[in-house]
Amino acid sequence: MGIQRVTVAAISLAAVGGLLATVSLLGGDDDHGRPNAVEVAPTQTRAASPRSAAVPGWQVVEDGGSGVRYEVPPDWALAPEAETLESSSGTVLGHLTDFGTYLCQGAEYGRAFSGSGRVDGDPADAAAELAAAIAADQYSDGSQTAKVTLSHPTPLVRDGARGTLVHAEAEVVADDVADRCASTRGVVSVIALATAEGTSVVVFGADTDDRGEDVPLASSDDLRAIADSVRSND
Repeated sequence: MGIQRVTVAAISLAAVGGLLATVSLLGGDDDHGRPNAVEVAPTQTRAASPRSAAVPGWQVVEDGGSGVRYEVPPDWALAPEAETLESSSGTVLGHLTDFGTYLCQGAEYGRAFSGSGRVDGDPADAAAELAAAIAADQYSDGSQTAKVTLSHPTPLVRDGARGTLVHAEAEVVADDVADRCASTRGVVSVIALATAEGTSVVVFGADTDDRGEDVPLASSDDLRAIADSVRSND
């Protein structure tokens, strides 16, 4: 997954200009012809919300402007407030977090991310549109467009706020991927809630294919707990 700040790029969450101040050029392949990848420790660059997390040790991400909050594990890094991610559908996400950062062929990648923002329209339609857009943004590259499959929308209610959860699974043909450092499969989940601020969204995405690299994927239990933690700030 390849996240590029301000605009979304193709994936394995390549955080260009992201958590590291400098990126050293890594050369060479392993014995199987794959590029070498080096995992790097996450760097917190903003403080978590002082609100107590439901899961001990987790961090609360609070987006007052969008009227939502949620929790992420302690090993997810909170990016600077100024960093944003814009989808091809025009939605701008802030309050970004990253997990599983690694360097490969001179670029920085990550296994998972989250962000929040506001969108126009009904929560069900907005969740589906945004999930499809970000999944395609993240897993397409210069050689091919990712195949994106949407789940059926799941209605939910969080502290009285009604909303929708949609998952988008994305995949590209591994043999045709130009970027050999990037994952070829992943899932992007969107929770859209009707809040006092309008339709508020929390987005989180994660690789589901490690391409043989010794860089851990985000656990399904953690991703489920992130989804369960999303609440309105009203």
